[in-house]
Parts: sequence; C-alpha cells; structure tokens
Amino acid sequence: MLRSLNCWPSRATDPSRVAELVRPYAGTTPQWGQRLLRLIEWALTPGLIDLAVDLIESGHADEARGPIAVNSDFWSLLYGLAETAPAPAARLVGAYLWRHLARARADDSGDPFESGHLSTHSQFADTVLSRIAEAEPEAYVSQVLPFVIDVATAGSTGGTDAYAPSGRWAHRLVGGHGVDAALLTALDTALRSLAANSPAAAADALQQLTPSPVQELRFLACRVYAVMNQADEAIAWLLNDERNLRLGWLSSARWASRELIEATTPHCSDETLERLTAMLLDYYPAWEHRRQKGQHSAWGWSQYELLSAICPSRRSDAGCRRLAEWERKFPGQVPSPPTPIQTGFVGSPISDHAARHMTNEQWHRALNMYAKPQAERFWPPQGGVHELAQTLGSRAEQEPERFTDFAFTLGPDAPATYLCAIVGAVTPHLDADRWEQLALHTHQILGPAAAPTICRALQSAPQNFTAASLPALDSYTTDPHPEQDIRDADAEGTRTDLLTAGMNATRGQAALTVAALLFHGSEHLHALTPLVTRLANDSVLAVRVCAAQAVLALMKHDPQIALDTTEQLLNHQDANAYNASTTQRLLINILVREPSRFAAHLARALQGPGDTAELAGQSWAVATIQGCLTPDLPNSTDELNALARRGAASVFADNIDHYPHLVPLFNDDDADVRKNASQGMRQVFDLFPAQADELVRAFLDGKAFPDHLEHLAFALYDHAGPLPTVAIDACERIVQHAGRELGDLRTHRAADGHHLVSAVLRLYRQSRQAERIRCLDVIDRLSQAGAYGLTAALENER
Repeated sequence: MLRSLNCWPSRATDPSRVAELVRPYAGTTPQWGQRLLRLIEWALTPGLIDLAVDLIESGHADEARGPIAVNSDFWSLLYGLAETAPAPAARLVGAYLWRHLARARADDSGDPFESGHLSTHSQFADTVLSRIAEAEPEAYVSQVLPFVIDVATAGSTGGTDAYAPSGRWAHRLVGGHGVDAALLTALDTALRSLAANSPAAAADALQQLTPSPVQELRFLACRVYAVMNQADEAIAWLLNDERNLRLGWLSSARWASRELIEATTPHCSDETLERLTAMLLDYYPAWEHRRQKGQHSAWGWSQYELLSAICPSRRSDAGCRRLAEWERKFPGQVPSPPTPIQTGFVGSPISDHAARHMTNEQWHRALNMYAKPQAERFWPPQGGVHELAQTLGSRAEQEPERFTDFAFTLGPDAPATYLCAIVGAVTPHLDADRWEQLALHTHQILGPAAAPTICRALQSAPQNFTAASLPALDSYTTDPHPEQDIRDADAEGTRTDLLTAGMNATRGQAALTVAALLFHGSEHLHALTPLVTRLANDSVLAVRVCAAQAVLALMKHDPQIALDTTEQLLNHQDANAYNASTTQRLLINILVREPSRFAAHLARALQGPGDTAELAGQSWAVATIQGCLTPDLPNSTDELNALARRGAASVFADNIDHYPHLVPLFNDDDADVRKNASQGMRQVFDLFPAQADELVRAFLDGKAFPDHLEHLAFALYDHAGPLPTVAIDACERIVQHAGRELGDLRTHRAADGHHLVSAVLRLYRQSRQAERIRCLDVIDRLSQAGAYGLTAALENER
C-alpha cells in the first residue's frame, strides 16, 4: 500500500491500481484530502479519471488546479489531457461544471458564474474546451449541453421581447473572452460537427433545444439546423416563432437566422419556400415600427437582411421587386457577418510625418476642416479635434517660436483646444516677455476657458508670471466655476474627493497657481496675498482645500497673516475641510508653530467621518513625534477611534524609531489598524538589536502576526547584517503558521517561503550548534512544504 504520496506513481505504476488503493481514504482526514488532491494535480492520467470525477462530484477537489504556474486553474490541469485523451477530459469538464452549479444552487443561484463559484477568467479554458469539442464532439455535447441548458434557462426572464434578451449567453460576441463564452463557442462547434458526423446525436440535441423559449438555446438550434440536411424541417422551425428571425451575434443580430435561410432555400420544397417568402415580405420588427416616424432610414433593413439570403435562383417575382426597393434604399450597404472584437488606438487625422512638412496655411486648412463634425468612421478609428490638437502640440514643442507666432493667428472661431495645446507645449521654451504676450492673447481670445491651461503653465513655470498677468489670474479667482461641492456619487457611481474636484475647477486651479507663485518667491507677495485670503474664505469647500496649499506657501513669507488666514479657512461648518492632503499638511504645520491655538482643529478632525478621521490620525501621530501635543488632545492611541488609529498606525510604521507606539496596535481590535501597524516590521532590523528583539517578540505574540507575517519574513530576508537571536524564533513561528502554503505558488505565501529559505540558511551559517539544530528543523519543515528555491539554495551550500 502507498504510505505517502510525496513519491508519485512512476510510469510503470498502473494508475487504476493506484486509484483502487487510495480511493478508501477519500474524505477521511484533511491530510488525505490534500494527498489525493496533489495526486490529481501532479499525476492526472486517463486511468485516474474515475477517481478524479468522484473527488470532484463529492466536493473534495473544488480547488483542483494545475500544479506549477502561479496563474494556473482547473482548466490548466486539463491542458495536456485535452489533447491526448479528450473523451476522459470531457468527463472532468462535465463533473466540474455540475459540481459548481450544485454549489451555486445551494446559495440560491442558478448561474455559477454569476454567483462566483465559477470564474469567467482563464488563460487556458478556450484552448482546452475547443480541443475537446473538436476531437470528441459527442462526449463534449453530452457533458456540457445539459449544463448550458440549465444555466441559460435559469438566467432567462422568459420574456417575449426579442430585442431585450436576458441570460448568461444572450449577448454573444465573435471571439468573446471568458470561460462562459468559451463554453458556448466550443458547444456550437461540437453541435455542428455532430450534424455532419453523427446525425442521430445531433437530432437528439435538437430535441433538447427546439422546444425552449430561451434565446441562446434557440440560437444553438438555429446553428445546428443550418448544417443539417433537413431543409423543410429547419424552415418550419424558423417560421414557428418570429423570434427565430433574430438570432445571431451582438454585432450582427440576425446572422444565424440568415445563414439558415441561405443554407436551406436551395433544397427546400416549393411550398415551404412560398411560406418563408410570404412571411419575410410581411416582416417588419416592432423596433422598426417604433422608429419609423422621424427615423425612416432603418425601415425595411431587417427584411432586406433576411430576404436577400434566399437562393437567387428561387426568389419569387414579388421577392425580387422588394429586394430591388431595399437595394435602392440602402445603396452601398449589404448585410455583413459578425465581426470579432477589435481594439485600436484612436489616432490623429494627420500623421506625424505629414505634420512635419505642413505650412502654416496647410495647418489652418486642417484645423478648420476637423473643427467641423466628421462622418462616423468605425474602423480603423480616426480622431478629430482633440487628436489633431495633440499632433499640433507635438509640433509646437519641436518648433516653439514658429508655433507661438502661429498661435497669434488663431481667433475665437477656432476650438479652444488648439490654442491651449500650443500654450502648454511652448511654455517651457519661452522667456517671460514672450510667454506673457502669448498668455494675454490666449486669455483675450478664450476668456475663462483659458484658465486651466494658463494656470497649469504658471504652475510649471512660475518665473514667467508678471504684473501684466495678474488681472487674468484675479479673474480666475472669482470665476463662477464651481458653483457647489461634489459630495454624492455621480450617475456612474463615482465619488470625487474634494481636492480632485477643486483641481478640476477654475477657482481651485487659481488657488494652486497662487501657491506655486508664492513657493517660487516673494516678488509678487503684496499682489497675491489678497487672492489667498479670498480663496481661503471661498464658499465651496473644494476650493478651500486647494487654497490650503496657497496658505502654506504664504507661511514662508508672512507667517502671521498665514496663521490668521488658516483659522478662517478651517473655520468651516463641515469637518470635511480637513479631508485633503493639503489641509492635512497645513494643519501639521500650524500645530508645530502654535499648538495651543490650533489644537481644537485637530480634536475636531479626529472625530470627523471616514477618511477625515484617518488623515487626522496621521496628523496626530506626526504631532506626537514632534512633541507638540497639548494636554487637551489624546495622549495615546487608546484614546483615538478606530479610523484615527488606522492613520496613526501608518505614520508610526513609517517612523520605526518610535516603535513603542506600534506595540499595542499589533493587538488592536480593528483589522485595518493591525494591517497598517504591521507594515513597520519591514524596517524592524533598522533598530538597535535589543529594540528589534523587543518589537519582533511583540509582533510574534500579537493578533497581527498570522495575517501579516510576510512583513517580518521580508525583513529577515532583506537585512544585510548578522541576524539577531530572535530571528530563529521568528523563522520557527512563520513556518509553523504558514505551513504548506509556503510551497504553494498559487498564493502569496510562496514569496514568504523564498524569503524564509534565505534567512534560515544565513542563520545556520552564523549560529552555534544549538541554533543550527533549530535551523535544520526549520529547513525540514520548509522541505515538507516544498518551499520555492530551497533545493537550489541547498545545492549552493554544498
């Protein structure tokens, strides 16, 4: 009897005998469960298929996957078997699908892809399923078709609207990606192959598909009928339900129906052909009726698409006349097959090569041409105004003087993006006087629309600012945009933070520009200070958080006015005033300068909602490190709420010299606090040895250790000097907790195993006999786990 499955069966071992020996141990203990799973993953052969199917169906192999690659999955496990033994592989596919459908049903779902029990992502499923379907179509159909019928039926709403289908495969794409798409594509291939090679099996499949009202199942039936030699029966089925006339793919919704008509009309009876022609001549889908008024162009297209599929030699006179009408109505348009998914870069309508040789007159013609709406062009995609502006900016960067002159020839009729592209490109290359002329021209032509461009140009080149530019900047600080804060999710469900909202608004950009100018120097301090005060008191919080940067810059030149302005800025009824990196930096700065005056603001921020409290926790930790906490503020992390402790933990983790603050956080009740505090273990060996020992032992005994041991493993690996005595305790605890995961390349613990291998071998080399014995025990445990890199590392030690 096999004692251990660490020694896999040799080629001479009979797999059936192996299966017979190990089968009684299925489901007995977790250890045997892991052994049987590894047997299937490492030594799967046709002789082990019965055992593998039993393990899958009984739920003992839900996590089965290919054994080597990090991105392996169940489908990679079948990669070789699909080519060498496709029929047994089909059995495994069926068992795997039905097992996870059963799991989904237990969770009240009829779709294991939707419930998450089956992933739609795999690099191997497409190849595996197509191989099986092509080599053993009958086996594939028998295993997969019932599954597809059940899932498609469960996902269908049962509605009669052919234009709003529902279900897992209702919206099909040629070349669609995903395991679910690969399943259906391979099933389509297998079914059509059966029609040619096994008509009886194809007929049996049709009996399961044709009664269904579900759109994707009728699609499969249509695809099979198109290759069966049963023309009259196929057309009779097609005419039985008007929804059968709209079967295809997302990019060509009737193409499967059209293919069936094209394939059967050369061979069907005259009577059947007359019935088909009569129905098509009277066929106008509901959506064409709805759109006829005011949108007459689509009327008749569906009829044209299907009627033109009838064999030309058998078309009736009425059919020919109607087709002639549609050909006149749709000149140059013909029904087209579905197209695969395509991606492409939307480029400029003018190539870089052509742009290099264009005169100013040619540039004017091009800019005027593409400023107007262009005819839609599906493929290859071609850009318009914005893409051409990028090309214009690229050329302006190469020839700044020429295109600066060219910018003065652009008037208010030209799209703003053209002039803005030139300004952004030439700014780094112009002196202050020349840039001033261009900026004033741009402001005069575009008005407020020039604000983002001019502000960003000044932020990147503050030396270009002159007194003549002040009126434009002043006007931006009073621009009506934005009118209010963005707090709630937009139509797409996206939330915009205050600082981002301010950066996307004119007054917010003006505030950041004033900040850049003041950080650059004090030359314009007298003129810019009133702008800082105005923006700091803005009614919109998003503008205020941008103005915090300007107040911080003002602190360099006039601290007293800056402190007074800070108080005005932070005295806002909404605590979210503290919820930005700009206000956070400002708060930290003023706490260092006048802690007693501004401590109340930190106390208020610590009680704020969500991210506000977390940022405040960071500010509190910095104030703690700087020694500027006042008596009325919390003096330990125990007095902070969970959100604030998360922020404090991240700061203390980045400042490992203050490690005593981390120790209680390793046992915090909040998981995110423990996670943030654990990051500090990456720098633990930067401490003095005694301090490092203290912190490591606190971490090993803390609640954070099991979930975040990887930081300590990395520190052991990364430390360049001799490892402290506590390192062997750390290695033992890590290998004890992580166990076999250290050798599982499918998990992040494999990297921890690699780090541990390096650390324990270094420990062995530097230790005395007693510690060396402990190191050897750790190495044994790593060997049992199959830790990555151990074998190679041991070879190098010899």
